[in-house]
Amino acid sequence: MDWKLLVPAFLAYAFSLAFHESAHAWTALRLGDTTGRDEGRITLNPIPHIDPFGTILLPLALWWSTNGQVMFGYAKPVRYNPYALRNGPVGSSMVAGAGPLSNFLLAGVAALVLAFLVKTGAARFQVGETFLFSLVTVNVYLALFNLLPFPPLDGGTVVSGLLPRGLARAYSAIEPYGFVILIVLMATHVLSPLLYGAHEAIVGPLLKFAGFPRG
Repeated sequence: MDWKLLVPAFLAYAFSLAFHESAHAWTALRLGDTTGRDEGRITLNPIPHIDPFGTILLPLALWWSTNGQVMFGYAKPVRYNPYALRNGPVGSSMVAGAGPLSNFLLAGVAALVLAFLVKTGAARFQVGETFLFSLVTVNVYLALFNLLPFPPLDGGTVVSGLLPRGLARAYSAIEPYGFVILIVLMATHVLSPLLYGAHEAIVGPLLKFAGFPRG
């Protein structure tokens, strides 16, 4: 295990999760619900967002088992009161969508910083390059994965909040089985080509813009 690669990659991953969850809580606050703020979730400090298994054990196990190719997991979900939000169900969609959108934003900012360092000749430190590279790749994958339209993923909440009430109830009824459906689709490689293709279609141009070779 190469610690010079693992440490910056893990830090980028943990920061990305904190950014994602903070976006949920901040958006909920802007829409009238203070639950996330009151529970200390509007922070880029990863500690309040940690789920011991999803944030630490799972990503490290994936990194080790894939020889450093995959680092993925999840944070402790941000709680919010949908009845306190303005715009009703649409407000819930906005809170859910804020997480993936924040990851796309962070990936873009990381690509800009990486481009600046490359073009100025300042990108000479492997740890810093790995951190920024990981911010791009991890954030795009987090955004795409969370936008899958399966409750309780963010994409499922976005879809549910935009559907008419009757359809939304029926759609939300699959939530208890959402992760089972997701696991089956991932295990049978139904989703892999879609996620991989979308990931490469976004990450490739970002890294090309940054002048950083895909490796």
